[in-house]
Order: sequence, then structure tokens, then C-alpha cells
Amino acid sequence: MELIEINDENAEEFAELINEDMQEDLARTFFRGIGAKDDAGDTKGAIVYELKGSESENDTLSRVHMFEASDEETKKLIMKEYKNNISDEDVTGSFYESSEAGFANDLKSCGFSMQESESLDIIVSTDDIRKVLSALNIKKMPSHIMSLSKASVMQYRGFIKNCLFKGQKGLLEDLAYLPMKWFEREVSSVAVTDDKVDGALLIRKAPSGMLYVGLYVAFGPDYKKNLALLMANSAQKIVEQYPDGTQVLIRRHNDMVRKLTDKIFAGIKGATVFKGERAED
Repeated sequence: MELIEINDENAEEFAELINEDMQEDLARTFFRGIGAKDDAGDTKGAIVYELKGSESENDTLSRVHMFEASDEETKKLIMKEYKNNISDEDVTGSFYESSEAGFANDLKSCGFSMQESESLDIIVSTDDIRKVLSALNIKKMPSHIMSLSKASVMQYRGFIKNCLFKGQKGLLEDLAYLPMKWFEREVSSVAVTDDKVDGALLIRKAPSGMLYVGLYVAFGPDYKKNLALLMANSAQKIVEQYPDGTQVLIRRHNDMVRKLTDKIFAGIKGATVFKGERAED
């Protein structure tokens, strides 16, 4: 059995286990992957995880995004290597969230807790977004609200530096390392005041076609108003540029996002998922 470090250059070799969105994520700064192949070169298992908080003063955690092994021996080998690797990264705890019972049970057998609850993620469609636009009834977007494509790289970088200074990364652990082009620039929105970006809703289009909201934040005296306008602008661009059935994933990672989604997407709930965690030495 051979254990292999998985990155964006060899992730396709594990395509039967790792979906295309996650393969792309393996190019990101804090994503890690470990794969196992037998002597014939056949894929036997893999784990993909993401480091959380490794550049902060807080404890470093690891979110396990996928874990699959064809047999007990492979599972133990991969988990042992995972344990060694996260120890080198000073990880104090691991956690997961998944709708897949097999994945959850495999981690449970490796010492993770396991419980069922509602996912932090909700998925909304273009139809849902169209209804929100109708309710907002904004006749004309003010000139300071625009697509990310109309901002300069310098304006974008200045905003990112401000976000990092204020400790605002949204869901993007690697925000400092993501170039402007990583986002879907036509449907991502920014608020520009005095030639500086002071608010943004940044959206990534994954290879699967799913749109992911990565960062949603605004600063300054008009931040509440700008947050509403940023959402309206991106919503308008999505329904204009994407076909019906396009899905947008929103992770309700804090109270502000949860209250907002509860209000504008009332009735849309997260799927029932398995969640668990494990303390690491």
C-alpha cells in the first residue's frame, strides 16, 4: 500500500472518490489530501481536510471534508497518516459535517462523535432569488454598488487587507491568498466609497456550476444599507446571467447570516446531516 499526498496536480487520479469541486479546492493554501493506492496502482481510499485558524491566535482546527476507504486496513493507514500530519500542524481538534452516513460512521469508528442535526448550509435556486428581488423592489441600483469586475485589482487588494485587519474572513480561511479572478466577478458585488471598496459579497463558481457565497461584509456608517444593496445587486446578476435551476450555497456561519437568510428565504431549511468532532493530542 502506498500513501500519497494529494494536491491539485494529482487529484484527478482520485476522481472516483473526490468530486470536481473538492479537486479544485486542493489548490488552496489550507486544503490537504492523503490518498492510498495498492501495489497495482488502484485507488483504495482518500481523505481531504482543511485547516482552520492556523494563522490566528486561536487553536488550529481541521475540518474533514471527505474520507473514504475500501477496507479497514486502508482506513487505519490513512487515519494514522492524517493524525501525524495534523500533529505537525499543531491541530487541537477535528470536526466534520456530512449528509453521508458511511462517511460519518467511518469517522465515528476513528473516535469522532456523531449526531444528527440541521446543516449550517442552505441551497437556494434562481427561482428563490427571483422572489427576493421582487420583494426588495429596488428600481435602480445606486452608482456606488457595482460588480466586482468593475473594481481594480488595487481596490480589491485594499479591501482584502482591511478585512484581514478587522478579522473578517467570512468562510475563506485563505482570503489573503485568493486573487480577484478566483471569484465570479460579474455576480460578485462591491460597494465603493471615495474610490475605495468598503463592502463586498464575493461569490465563487465551482466546476460543478454551484455558486458559493464566500464573503459578505461591509464597513463604514452605511454598512447596513450597503449589505442590502450588495445582496440585491448580486441577486439581480445571478438571475440575469444564469439559467433556471442554478443553485447557490449559503453557509449560515454566524448570527447575522442566519437572521438574514431566515428572513429573506423563510421556509428554506438546511438538510439533515451528521456532525461530529474529535479532540487531537
